[in-house]
Amino acid sequence: MSRRQTRSEARECAFSLVFQIGTEAVDIDFMIEQLTEEKPESIINLEYIRDALSGVSENITKIDERISAVLPANRGIKRLSKTVLSILRLAVYEIDYVEDIPEKVAINEAVELAKKYAEDDAAQFVNGVLSGVVS
Repeated sequence: MSRRQTRSEARECAFSLVFQIGTEAVDIDFMIEQLTEEKPESIINLEYIRDALSGVSENITKIDERISAVLPANRGIKRLSKTVLSILRLAVYEIDYVEDIPEKVAINEAVELAKKYAEDDAAQFVNGVLSGVVS
């Protein structure tokens, strides 16, 4: 029997899929199928992962506008690393579109993803941007 996947692990899966989509149209069903083959434990959180992936994909323009609005003047969205941008997109999706995830949790989880996957100063940057989004 496989172990249960935590919500943080599901968020990590969603982040990896959001990272793959960029700004192009995607085949979400194919991406989910690949994910469940690679990580069968993700089946328990499939609804969250699918909703996050499709939610970011469908609302990417609005999400990017929210991010751009709080970025420092010298740092436009095009200057963000793909990793940081994907983390921010997922977090802003959760903040704006998912009612059962508190803003603090979305921010904290995004900071943890940045610590794990992005450059050294990214966690502080992600925290600052997301704090601007929620204020």
